Parts: sequence; structure tokens; C-alpha cells
Amino acid sequence: MNEVAGNAPKTTPDMSLVKPAWIVLIVGWVIMLVPFPGTGWIGGMIAGIGGCVLAIINLTRGVVGIGVAQLLCALLVTPVVYWIGFTIFAGSVLSAVSG
Repeated sequence: MNEVAGNAPKTTPDMSLVKPAWIVLIVGWVIMLVPFPGTGWIGGMIAGIGGCVLAIINLTRGVVGIGVAQLLCALLVTPVVYWIGFTIFAGSVLSAVSG
């Protein structure tokens, strides 16, 4: 009886990488907002590449809705956050130079 129950097919998709993918995206975005030279590229690599890879893994595991949302966030939100971080960095440099 236990053998039959142990071999039952999975009906729910594996959601083991959903939270880590969101964490990677958010950590990358936060790093991009730090006004220090080079953090925009580092955060972009983390959020862009890492987020895309984890989103694609989620898509292949059957978590389609969340995987598509993560992929769109990695591809569309990351450049927006990059430019916001660049603006913060430029503002901090200009305030340091003028004041």
C-alpha cells in the first residue's frame, strides 16, 4: 500500500525556485540603487541574468504564470531600475561637487 502511494504522480508544480527568483530580482534592484560606481552593473547582472535564468527554470518546471511575471520583470523592470539608480548616482555626484 505504501509503495503505491509513494509512486503517485505529482499534481502540483514544483515551486522550489519561486521565492529565490524574486529574492534575486529584488536584491539586484536594491544593489542597483546604491549610489556607488559599479553597483549598477553588478545589480544588473544579478537581477537581469540571474532573474532570467531562475525564471526560465521556473517556466520549465511548470510554474508558468509566475515564471512569465519574473521573466518580464527581469527584462523590463531591470533597465528602469538601472536608470533610476543612475539618476540617484548622478544627483549624489552633483551634490558632492557643488556643495
